[in-house]
Amino acid sequence: MLPFLRELCGNPGTPHELVGGHVRSAIRAAREDVAELVNCLPNEIIWTSGATESNNLAILGFASDVPPNKRHIITQATEHSAVLEPCRHLQQHGWDVTSLTVDAVGRVCTRQLEDAIKDTTSLVSIMWGNNEIGTIQPVKEIADICADRGIVFHCDAAQAAGKVAIDVETVGVSMLTLSAHKFYGPKGAGALFVRDLGKRRVITPRVLGGGQERGLRAGTLNVPCIIGMGAACSLAHAHLTSWHQHTQQLRHHFEAQLFAQLDHVSINGDRETRLPHISNIAFHGTDNEGLLTMLPGLVASTGSACHVADFAPSHVLDALPITPKPTECSLRFGFGKENTAAQIESAARSIVDAVNQYRAHA
Repeated sequence: MLPFLRELCGNPGTPHELVGGHVRSAIRAAREDVAELVNCLPNEIIWTSGATESNNLAILGFASDVPPNKRHIITQATEHSAVLEPCRHLQQHGWDVTSLTVDAVGRVCTRQLEDAIKDTTSLVSIMWGNNEIGTIQPVKEIADICADRGIVFHCDAAQAAGKVAIDVETVGVSMLTLSAHKFYGPKGAGALFVRDLGKRRVITPRVLGGGQERGLRAGTLNVPCIIGMGAACSLAHAHLTSWHQHTQQLRHHFEAQLFAQLDHVSINGDRETRLPHISNIAFHGTDNEGLLTMLPGLVASTGSACHVADFAPSHVLDALPITPKPTECSLRFGFGKENTAAQIESAARSIVDAVNQYRAHA
């Protein structure tokens, strides 16, 4: 990114070859790197500022050109707020929105999805993997159902990209959301994959102006961050298997340490079919906010890290049909490629001490 912050500051939209030519070439290469990560064509990628904009562009950009007799959207209760809020916005403007419930591990039932489809259904928006509990949805089956019914399927893959293999030729999503900082790229960069973008327009722009990104997302491109996203995609593609195995092994080791030393703990979400880098654990008999204050050396959260710090209970955990509800006693931990076994063991010791101390004084 550094050359594009220091010397190569040309606007990629300028026709002057000496000013914009090298920048355009670098952006083209970055687009190819993003496309390679998900196995799509480079011209099916639209640059955005991140997952929130990508989700809004996908949902609202699609909805803005839908006839009145096709205004039904299906989503699920545990989606990220960047999907739920656009759906609520449409509902306030006359759209019919169905929010599917999930099972005890946070997965939607494909039979329930089929039952929810109406003649008016035009869009389904269900994430690849959950950002709080890690549960992976049956996206292949969902894509097939939507394809059979002629329904557009948008999938928020912000948490999954760079962590698990994504192939849009195998999983026939219509639109896919990506965010650079979720796989070690810079914040403020993202992308939206739109299938067959060169042949047809599934969405209309939400930002109007100079006609950048084929007229679908106006504004001067954030060149350094786009270059950084391309580089991050290239690295994630090259190291996907080793990073996946490393983070998964650390998570298993972390959870084994906690379960060996603590009673009344449980994992929220699916133990098996989940993203490798997320562990959401309920420490029954504690308060998660209280625990966090006792763990100043650890970075953990009670819900989505993308939410403002309003300390509202996690809507994801609240949606799980289990008793007792784990919303007030659960913490979410994340694991990265730079973490070590020694760090995991130190973190586990700190958590065990804090839980025991909390329970002793409760």
